[in-house]
Order: sequence, then structure tokens, then C-alpha cells
Amino acid sequence: MSALDQMWLGVVLLILGGICTGVQGPMNGRLAISTSGSFAAFLSFALGFWPLLVYFLADTKGGKTVDWPEAARSAPGYAWLGGVFGGIFVLIMTMVIHRRGAAITNGIIVVTQLIISVVIDATGGLDSKQRDVTGLRGGGLACMILGIGLVTLF
Repeated sequence: MSALDQMWLGVVLLILGGICTGVQGPMNGRLAISTSGSFAAFLSFALGFWPLLVYFLADTKGGKTVDWPEAARSAPGYAWLGGVFGGIFVLIMTMVIHRRGAAITNGIIVVTQLIISVVIDATGGLDSKQRDVTGLRGGGLACMILGIGLVTLF
């Protein structure tokens, strides 16, 4: 069992990820005010490249543990395009967050992510494990939508 299979570590890492995305937007947005949204988004990815490269090299022993020809054959085309959506996300955040505020911007992003995630789970889309939309899941989603509505309006 790897360390990431431990429930507590996964939760801690997800909380850290939430903190990172919570502060990344306002930081990039502030840079966009002084420069431009496109530059702030570009710099975010340029700086983020380095820790990702270090982790990739350590995780795959310099890329040697990945069977690249097999990966190219087995991964569907859409699986290689996640970074495009990440880039669009960061660009949108840098352009919107200082106009709408961190709570509203992040709240709408999180609720939208949850809606899309429930749809993906319900359909088994993008080769994910299919999970039914139960009453409790639907109720939780409704509470999130209501919550962001309240944050946005008040």
C-alpha cells in the first residue's frame, strides 16, 4: 500500500490543494492588474512547471518507468488534453477574480466543478467509475448551489 492510499494523507493533500487553488487565483489576479491576464496565466504555468517536472522525474525515475509507446496507444486522445483545460481555467481566474471577489469566483468554480463531476460520475464519462446520483448526493449538490447563491447575493 502506498502512502497516498492512506485516507488521512489523501485528505490532507486535498485540503492543501484547496488552499493552493484558493490563494492562487487572487495572487494571479493581482499580477494581472499590474501586467495582463494572459501574462499572469502564462507565468503561473511557467512557474508551476518546475515542481511538476521535479516530481515527474522522481516519480518515474527520469521517465524510465513509463512505457511511452504503450501509453500513446492506450490513453484516449482526450486524456492528453487536461492541461488545455487547466490553462483556460487559470486564464479565466486571473481575468475574473479581482472583479468578482475570491469567495464568489472560487464558489462558482467549485459548484460548477461539483455539478460536472456528478454528471461525469453518473454517466461514467471520461472512463471514470460510474456512480449513481442518489437523493443525498443530489441534496448535497442542491445545498452547494444554494450556498453559492447566498454568497453571491449577500
